[in-house]
Amino acid sequence: MIHVAEAGESRGRVVVHLCSSAANPVAIDAAVWLARAFQSEIESLYVENQQILELAKFPFAREISVTGKVRRSISSDDIEREFRFASATFHSQVEARARAADVPVHSRVVRDEPIRALGTVCAACGPWSAVALADPFTSPSCPPLGDLLDYVHDATGLLVVGPRASRTGGRVVIALEDAALLPAMLGAAERLAAVNDTEAVVCLVASDEMELMALDNATRLVLVDRPHIAISSAVLTYGAEAAAAEALRQLRPGLIVARFGGLLMRWEGNLAPLAASLECPLLLLR
Repeated sequence: MIHVAEAGESRGRVVVHLCSSAANPVAIDAAVWLARAFQSEIESLYVENQQILELAKFPFAREISVTGKVRRSISSDDIEREFRFASATFHSQVEARARAADVPVHSRVVRDEPIRALGTVCAACGPWSAVALADPFTSPSCPPLGDLLDYVHDATGLLVVGPRASRTGGRVVIALEDAALLPAMLGAAERLAAVNDTEAVVCLVASDEMELMALDNATRLVLVDRPHIAISSAVLTYGAEAAAAEALRQLRPGLIVARFGGLLMRWEGNLAPLAASLECPLLLLR
Protein backbone atom coordinates (compact mmCIF):
# COMPACT_ATOMS: atom_id res chain seq x y z
CA MET A 1 0.00 0.00 0.00
CA ILE A 2 1.31 3.42 -0.88
CA HIS A 3 1.49 5.93 1.94
CA VAL A 4 3.46 9.14 2.22
CA ALA A 5 3.93 10.82 5.59
CA GLU A 6 2.12 14.09 6.14
CA ALA A 7 4.03 17.32 6.61
CA GLY A 8 5.40 17.61 10.13
CA GLU A 9 5.31 13.87 10.84
CA SER A 10 9.05 13.43 10.15
CA ARG A 11 8.17 9.96 8.86
CA GLY A 12 8.68 10.41 5.12
CA ARG A 13 8.57 12.74 2.13
CA VAL A 14 8.23 12.77 -1.65
CA VAL A 15 11.88 12.53 -2.66
CA VAL A 16 12.45 14.09 -6.09
CA HIS A 17 15.67 12.67 -7.54
CA LEU A 18 17.92 13.97 -10.33
CA CYS A 19 21.47 13.15 -11.35
CA SER A 20 21.57 14.60 -14.88
CA SER A 21 21.82 18.13 -16.22
CA ALA A 22 18.10 18.88 -16.62
CA ALA A 23 14.87 17.77 -14.95
CA ASN A 24 11.66 16.89 -16.75
CA PRO A 25 9.11 19.57 -15.71
CA VAL A 26 6.20 17.11 -15.91
CA ALA A 27 7.97 14.90 -13.37
CA ILE A 28 8.32 17.83 -10.98
CA ASP A 29 4.66 18.79 -11.42
CA ALA A 30 3.64 15.19 -10.72
CA ALA A 31 5.77 15.08 -7.58
CA VAL A 32 4.09 18.25 -6.30
CA TRP A 33 0.70 16.70 -7.14
CA LEU A 34 1.58 13.60 -5.12
CA ALA A 35 2.81 15.67 -2.18
CA ARG A 36 -0.41 17.71 -2.18
CA ALA A 37 -2.51 14.53 -2.32
CA PHE A 38 -0.87 13.14 0.81
CA GLN A 39 -0.31 16.56 2.46
CA SER A 40 3.38 15.72 2.48
CA GLU A 41 6.68 17.55 2.07
CA ILE A 42 9.13 17.38 -0.82
CA GLU A 43 12.79 16.48 -0.53
CA SER A 44 14.64 17.78 -3.59
CA LEU A 45 17.68 15.52 -4.07
CA TYR A 46 20.43 16.16 -6.59
CA VAL A 47 23.00 13.37 -6.81
CA GLU A 48 26.52 14.19 -7.98
CA ASN A 49 27.36 10.86 -9.53
CA GLN A 50 30.56 9.68 -7.89
CA GLN A 51 31.21 7.24 -10.72
CA ILE A 52 31.55 10.06 -13.26
CA LEU A 53 34.15 11.83 -11.13
CA GLU A 54 36.11 8.61 -10.69
CA LEU A 55 35.98 8.00 -14.43
CA ALA A 56 37.37 11.47 -15.12
CA LYS A 57 40.58 10.52 -13.30
CA PHE A 58 41.58 8.10 -16.07
CA PRO A 59 43.76 9.74 -18.79
CA PHE A 60 42.02 7.79 -21.56
CA ALA A 61 38.51 9.00 -20.60
CA ARG A 62 36.83 11.12 -23.30
CA GLU A 63 33.53 12.96 -23.63
CA ILE A 64 31.78 12.21 -26.95
CA SER A 65 29.00 14.36 -28.39
CA VAL A 66 25.64 12.86 -29.39
CA THR A 67 26.67 12.99 -33.06
CA GLY A 68 30.02 11.40 -32.29
CA LYS A 69 31.87 14.15 -34.16
CA VAL A 70 33.21 15.97 -31.10
CA ARG A 71 35.55 14.34 -28.60
CA ARG A 72 37.36 15.97 -25.72
CA SER A 73 39.12 15.00 -22.55
CA ILE A 74 37.09 15.01 -19.34
CA SER A 75 37.99 17.60 -16.73
CA SER A 76 37.08 17.06 -13.08
CA ASP A 77 36.83 20.82 -12.65
CA ASP A 78 34.37 21.08 -15.55
CA ILE A 79 32.28 18.27 -14.08
CA GLU A 80 32.24 19.98 -10.69
CA ARG A 81 31.00 23.20 -12.28
CA GLU A 82 28.31 21.36 -14.23
CA PHE A 83 27.16 19.64 -11.04
CA ARG A 84 26.84 22.97 -9.21
CA PHE A 85 24.93 24.62 -12.04
CA ALA A 86 22.60 21.66 -12.60
CA SER A 87 21.82 21.22 -8.89
CA ALA A 88 21.10 24.94 -8.41
CA THR A 89 18.78 24.98 -11.43
CA PHE A 90 17.00 21.81 -10.33
CA HIS A 91 16.44 22.99 -6.76
CA SER A 92 15.11 26.33 -8.02
CA GLN A 93 12.62 24.59 -10.32
CA VAL A 94 11.34 22.30 -7.57
CA GLU A 95 11.14 25.08 -4.99
CA ALA A 96 9.20 27.39 -7.33
CA ARG A 97 6.61 24.73 -8.17
CA ALA A 98 6.32 23.45 -4.60
CA ARG A 99 5.93 26.87 -3.01
CA ALA A 100 3.31 27.87 -5.60
CA ALA A 101 1.29 24.87 -4.39
CA ASP A 102 1.97 25.58 -0.67
CA VAL A 103 4.00 22.40 -0.35
CA PRO A 104 6.96 22.52 2.10
CA VAL A 105 10.23 21.78 0.32
CA HIS A 106 13.73 20.83 1.44
CA SER A 107 16.84 20.55 -0.74
CA ARG A 108 20.04 18.59 -0.54
CA VAL A 109 23.00 17.58 -2.69
CA VAL A 110 24.66 14.20 -2.22
CA ARG A 111 27.79 12.84 -3.88
CA ASP A 112 27.38 9.10 -4.22
CA GLU A 113 26.17 6.34 -6.52
CA PRO A 114 22.56 7.27 -7.50
CA ILE A 115 20.66 4.29 -6.05
CA ARG A 116 22.72 4.24 -2.86
CA ALA A 117 22.10 7.97 -2.44
CA LEU A 118 18.36 7.43 -2.77
CA GLY A 119 18.41 4.63 -0.22
CA THR A 120 20.32 6.75 2.27
CA VAL A 121 18.06 9.80 1.87
CA CYS A 122 14.81 7.81 2.00
CA ALA A 123 15.99 6.06 5.15
CA ALA A 124 16.82 9.45 6.69
CA CYS A 125 13.45 10.96 5.68
CA GLY A 126 11.44 8.12 7.15
CA PRO A 127 9.65 4.85 6.26
CA TRP A 128 6.72 6.44 4.43
CA SER A 129 8.44 8.05 1.47
CA ALA A 130 7.74 8.03 -2.24
CA VAL A 131 10.42 8.49 -4.91
CA ALA A 132 9.85 10.69 -7.96
CA LEU A 133 12.46 10.39 -10.72
CA ALA A 134 13.01 13.69 -12.52
CA ASP A 135 14.78 11.90 -15.39
CA PRO A 136 12.67 9.94 -17.91
CA PHE A 137 12.92 6.23 -17.06
CA THR A 138 14.58 5.60 -20.45
CA SER A 139 17.38 8.09 -19.77
CA PRO A 140 20.90 6.66 -19.33
CA SER A 141 21.16 8.70 -16.12
CA CYS A 142 18.00 7.15 -14.66
CA PRO A 143 18.66 4.29 -12.20
CA PRO A 144 17.29 0.89 -13.29
CA LEU A 145 13.80 0.74 -11.77
CA GLY A 146 14.03 -2.85 -10.59
CA ASP A 147 17.36 -2.25 -8.87
CA LEU A 148 16.00 0.91 -7.29
CA LEU A 149 12.97 -0.83 -5.79
CA ASP A 150 15.13 -3.72 -4.59
CA TYR A 151 17.56 -1.39 -2.81
CA VAL A 152 15.38 1.46 -1.59
CA HIS A 153 13.20 -0.38 0.91
CA ASP A 154 11.73 2.82 2.39
CA ALA A 155 10.01 3.82 -0.87
CA THR A 156 6.29 3.01 -0.80
CA GLY A 157 5.76 4.21 -4.37
CA LEU A 158 7.76 5.21 -7.43
CA LEU A 159 6.70 8.08 -9.71
CA VAL A 160 8.20 8.06 -13.21
CA VAL A 161 7.75 9.74 -16.60
CA GLY A 162 8.70 8.70 -20.10
CA PRO A 163 10.49 10.77 -22.75
CA ARG A 164 7.14 11.90 -24.24
CA ALA A 165 5.62 13.13 -20.98
CA SER A 166 3.62 16.27 -21.73
CA ARG A 167 0.79 16.64 -19.20
CA THR A 168 -0.58 16.08 -15.73
CA GLY A 169 -4.05 17.35 -16.60
CA GLY A 170 -6.70 14.65 -16.91
CA ARG A 171 -8.31 11.85 -14.97
CA VAL A 172 -6.45 9.33 -12.85
CA VAL A 173 -6.50 5.86 -14.41
CA ILE A 174 -5.84 2.71 -12.40
CA ALA A 175 -4.23 0.07 -14.63
CA LEU A 176 -5.49 -2.96 -12.70
CA GLU A 177 -3.97 -6.41 -13.18
CA ASP A 178 -4.52 -7.87 -9.71
CA ALA A 179 -7.80 -7.26 -7.85
CA ALA A 180 -6.01 -7.72 -4.51
CA LEU A 181 -4.17 -4.44 -5.15
CA LEU A 182 -7.33 -2.47 -5.95
CA PRO A 183 -7.97 -1.10 -2.42
CA ALA A 184 -4.44 0.34 -2.20
CA MET A 185 -4.64 1.72 -5.74
CA LEU A 186 -8.05 3.25 -5.07
CA GLY A 187 -6.75 4.99 -1.97
CA ALA A 188 -3.96 6.67 -3.92
CA ALA A 189 -6.07 7.40 -7.01
CA GLU A 190 -8.90 9.01 -5.05
CA ARG A 191 -6.51 11.29 -3.17
CA LEU A 192 -4.81 12.35 -6.41
CA ALA A 193 -8.10 12.89 -8.23
CA ALA A 194 -9.49 15.02 -5.38
CA VAL A 195 -6.51 17.41 -5.53
CA ASN A 196 -7.06 18.20 -9.22
CA ASP A 197 -10.86 17.95 -9.04
CA THR A 198 -10.94 15.17 -11.61
CA GLU A 199 -12.23 11.60 -11.69
CA ALA A 200 -10.58 8.25 -11.04
CA VAL A 201 -11.41 5.28 -13.27
CA VAL A 202 -10.25 1.68 -13.64
CA CYS A 203 -8.78 0.07 -16.76
CA LEU A 204 -8.66 -3.73 -16.50
CA VAL A 205 -5.51 -5.32 -17.93
CA ALA A 206 -5.38 -9.09 -18.47
CA SER A 207 -3.46 -11.52 -20.65
CA ASP A 208 -6.48 -13.56 -21.81
CA GLU A 209 -10.28 -13.82 -21.61
CA MET A 210 -10.39 -16.06 -18.53
CA GLU A 211 -8.16 -13.72 -16.53
CA LEU A 212 -10.21 -10.73 -17.65
CA MET A 213 -13.48 -12.34 -16.57
CA ALA A 214 -12.14 -13.15 -13.11
CA LEU A 215 -10.62 -9.69 -12.76
CA ASP A 216 -13.83 -7.99 -13.85
CA ASN A 217 -15.94 -9.94 -11.34
CA ALA A 218 -13.57 -9.27 -8.44
CA THR A 219 -13.29 -5.59 -9.32
CA ARG A 220 -17.04 -5.05 -9.45
CA LEU A 221 -17.38 -6.54 -5.96
CA VAL A 222 -14.90 -4.02 -4.58
CA LEU A 223 -16.49 -1.10 -6.43
CA VAL A 224 -19.98 -1.76 -5.03
CA ASP A 225 -19.15 0.62 -2.19
CA ARG A 226 -17.63 3.16 -4.60
CA PRO A 227 -20.29 3.95 -7.19
CA HIS A 228 -18.34 7.05 -8.26
CA ILE A 229 -15.50 4.84 -9.57
CA ALA A 230 -16.20 3.29 -12.98
CA ILE A 231 -14.53 0.58 -15.03
CA SER A 232 -13.74 2.66 -18.10
CA SER A 233 -12.22 0.00 -20.31
CA ALA A 234 -10.48 -3.35 -20.51
CA VAL A 235 -7.54 -4.58 -22.56
CA LEU A 236 -6.32 -8.07 -23.43
CA THR A 237 -2.59 -8.19 -24.03
CA TYR A 238 -2.09 -11.82 -25.18
CA GLY A 239 1.55 -11.35 -24.22
CA ALA A 240 2.05 -8.16 -26.27
CA GLU A 241 3.62 -5.52 -24.04
CA ALA A 242 2.52 -2.69 -26.33
CA ALA A 243 -1.20 -3.51 -26.02
CA ALA A 244 -1.69 -2.18 -22.50
CA ALA A 245 0.47 0.88 -23.13
CA GLU A 246 -1.47 1.87 -26.24
CA ALA A 247 -4.87 1.27 -24.59
CA LEU A 248 -3.91 3.54 -21.71
CA ARG A 249 -2.60 6.24 -24.07
CA GLN A 250 -5.97 6.38 -25.79
CA LEU A 251 -7.64 7.18 -22.46
CA ARG A 252 -5.53 10.39 -22.27
CA PRO A 253 -5.04 10.24 -18.49
CA GLY A 254 -3.33 12.85 -16.35
CA LEU A 255 -1.72 10.10 -14.29
CA ILE A 256 -1.66 6.30 -14.27
CA VAL A 257 -1.50 4.16 -11.13
CA ALA A 258 -0.05 0.72 -11.88
CA ARG A 259 1.96 -2.17 -10.47
CA PHE A 260 5.64 -2.61 -11.19
CA GLY A 261 6.48 -6.10 -12.42
CA GLY A 262 3.17 -6.75 -14.16
CA LEU A 263 1.94 -6.73 -17.75
CA LEU A 264 2.41 -2.97 -18.17
CA MET A 265 5.94 -2.76 -16.80
CA ARG A 266 7.69 -6.08 -16.38
CA TRP A 267 10.80 -6.65 -14.29
CA GLU A 268 12.79 -7.72 -17.33
CA GLY A 269 10.48 -6.58 -20.10
CA ASN A 270 10.84 -4.31 -23.11
CA LEU A 271 10.09 -0.74 -21.97
CA ALA A 272 10.16 0.73 -25.49
CA PRO A 273 6.38 0.40 -26.14
CA LEU A 274 5.55 2.09 -22.84
CA ALA A 275 8.13 4.81 -23.44
CA ALA A 276 6.63 5.52 -26.85
CA SER A 277 3.04 5.68 -25.55
CA LEU A 278 3.29 7.23 -22.08
CA GLU A 279 2.33 10.91 -22.17
CA CYS A 280 1.59 11.36 -18.46
CA PRO A 281 3.27 10.39 -15.17
CA LEU A 282 3.10 6.81 -13.94
CA LEU A 283 2.82 5.98 -10.22
CA LEU A 284 4.13 2.47 -9.59
CA LEU A 285 3.28 0.37 -6.55
CA ARG A 286 5.35 -2.61 -5.52
